[in-house]
Amino acid sequence: MMVNGSSPTLMDLEVINNFAENHGGGISAQDGCSPLIHNITVRDNHTNGNGGGIYLHNHCNAVIEESDIGYRLKTQDGIVISVPLASIKRVSKIETAEVDGQVWRADPNKSMYLFAPSAFPIEKHKAYCRDFCLFFPSYNRGFGNNFSFQAGAFVFPGMPLDQVPIVLSGKFSLPQVGPARLATGMMYVNFPQEDNAFGLGFVFGTATFGDRFTHFSTTLGWGYGRYEDDWNFMDKPILVLSGNKRISNSFAIVAEYWLPPEVDDPSNLPIAISGRFIGRRIAVDVGGFFSKSMEGIPLPLINFTYHMK
Repeated sequence: MMVNGSSPTLMDLEVINNFAENHGGGISAQDGCSPLIHNITVRDNHTNGNGGGIYLHNHCNAVIEESDIGYRLKTQDGIVISVPLASIKRVSKIETAEVDGQVWRADPNKSMYLFAPSAFPIEKHKAYCRDFCLFFPSYNRGFGNNFSFQAGAFVFPGMPLDQVPIVLSGKFSLPQVGPARLATGMMYVNFPQEDNAFGLGFVFGTATFGDRFTHFSTTLGWGYGRYEDDWNFMDKPILVLSGNKRISNSFAIVAEYWLPPEVDDPSNLPIAISGRFIGRRIAVDVGGFFSKSMEGIPLPLINFTYHMK
């Protein structure tokens, strides 16, 4: 049942066993509507989107009260809807922001820029699959409210499977203090070889400023290497500057710049700039690596991300 920009009266109804492809399997109220809803039952409804039972969107705000027997939803017009716990499978909070009268969804990729991390964690039980520059597929998942995990591999055409580099990384996000969010973590890449296996890694700390829609990060990291049983750390850190500027509900500009220590001319280092196309579950980065020392067409950059339920 969809209510769009109107104010009907809905009384003495049972909204049961319905399905919606997008949002609001039972009732979808959108675009400033003010329906009068009284004495209704909403249960066993489903959707591929958000709000299997009830979906309120775009100036149909609601106050949700939780009790031992269920939830009471109170709209800004004073309408009260009661839903018993037995009829609720899951309650999901959707991050949105109102910008110039439009509702923007949060970027599902806010835990990472193009390759570098932000201080935002992957939410509890959330997971996504990502393919960086076509040759680095990975699985990413949030555990608890602060820990994010990644497992992936560098897969190149023609490379034997027993020589594929394996990547493991973890990030712990701290509670926000003042204007900054802080996180620390590490990444390790193992290069299997028949004779002498070796590995490279990166231990980092990140500070992120801004909200979940537009944010900028500074990361300091120390690289390290392993050859057989010997471990060695770099004497000086790597600096990474990253940013995500939201332009619209479905588009953002993402940039990233890595500065290793003891570089003679940092202006010759490439900066990665990409447009990010944001969907409800799928995000695509399309851009390139740009440098004043490069000639011709910039090296392309393409990332794909699919967010799982």
